[in-house]
Amino acid sequence: MTTERIDLSAYKEDNSFYKPFKLLITIKSFDLKAIRERYLKNKNKKSNRTGSVNRRETAMGGIAEVTIKNGYIENLEILAKMPEPRGVDSTEEVTAFSSEDKVHVVNEKTLKTITNPWFSYIHTVDIDKNSKNRLLVSSSGFDCIFEYRIDEQQQLFEWFAWENGFEQGLDPETGAELFLTRNKETAAQYKASGKKCLFISDPANQVLPTAKRAAFINSVVYDPINENNIIATFFHEGAVYQMNKQTGEATRVLKGLNNPHGGMKNGKNDFMATSTRSGEIVTGNLDSEKRFWFENLEGKPEMLGDMEWVQNTKLMEGHFIAIDSNRNVFFIIDPVNELISPVAYDPNWAVQDLVISQLKEDQKYMIRNLQG
Repeated sequence: MTTERIDLSAYKEDNSFYKPFKLLITIKSFDLKAIRERYLKNKNKKSNRTGSVNRRETAMGGIAEVTIKNGYIENLEILAKMPEPRGVDSTEEVTAFSSEDKVHVVNEKTLKTITNPWFSYIHTVDIDKNSKNRLLVSSSGFDCIFEYRIDEQQQLFEWFAWENGFEQGLDPETGAELFLTRNKETAAQYKASGKKCLFISDPANQVLPTAKRAAFINSVVYDPINENNIIATFFHEGAVYQMNKQTGEATRVLKGLNNPHGGMKNGKNDFMATSTRSGEIVTGNLDSEKRFWFENLEGKPEMLGDMEWVQNTKLMEGHFIAIDSNRNVFFIIDPVNELISPVAYDPNWAVQDLVISQLKEDQKYMIRNLQG
């Protein structure tokens, strides 16, 4: 493995290398202070796994449209408030976004809501850019992935980590092994062999806090080159996997990440993800990688110490658009010409995801009138 580290603080600040553009963003919570306090409190659990140990109250967040121009947010509208929206994706024809345990899909005429008992802490949604009629959902709360046909709201595919070799979680209080299953017979086998097991039999009424999850799959997207493959991010392991939908086989394609988000394809043989807790954008593969490093950038509160938290990164015409939750800034980065443009946003916002989007007025009207 060869690694090239790139210090983004050495880039030249420039707000003129991109044209004005609109983003649709999800704001998980309007109380970022509370989220920071939870992460700092749970930092030293015996399992060393980031995230909550017990069920917490769902926060109120929102979905917003922002226009960015020359390093500033020129226009802003919070279209709707809802429980913990995280994932968002959009094409010219359709827009999808999640809210805790639901997925809302908006086209020019209708707003539809997709539900499933196994939807929990949904982190991402991804629209198939070829058919425009398929949707991937990462249900992070139960370590699983679903695919739906949008127009009929028909489930096409499911993948559970616990049934594909990723069934071992950890008890965050003791660090002991904790095996997860939704199968009664498998739970009995674990018990008979003396293994500590958590049997999820009623997903609508049971919860699996972040720290207890086995894989914590917090993103899944289509492979734009191979329609049989999808790309998933495993938060706890710190890796990105390429999965074959037909066989269920998962192959690791990026590793050595710290609480990553947003794994995706980045060229024919390369991948990209955000190593959230180490504050890096990582591109490449298992043989060669580049790491774009945020640590020396200014603007992080002293109370956070050496902890970085770059929530996610998307691509825009060869540029990176990163959400830096510690500095409350969107960083637009030109890696070829070594330019960087910081765009500050509300310091109370826990921004989770973004997509370049141009919503139509009818779509915005439906989102504004969304209930729940």
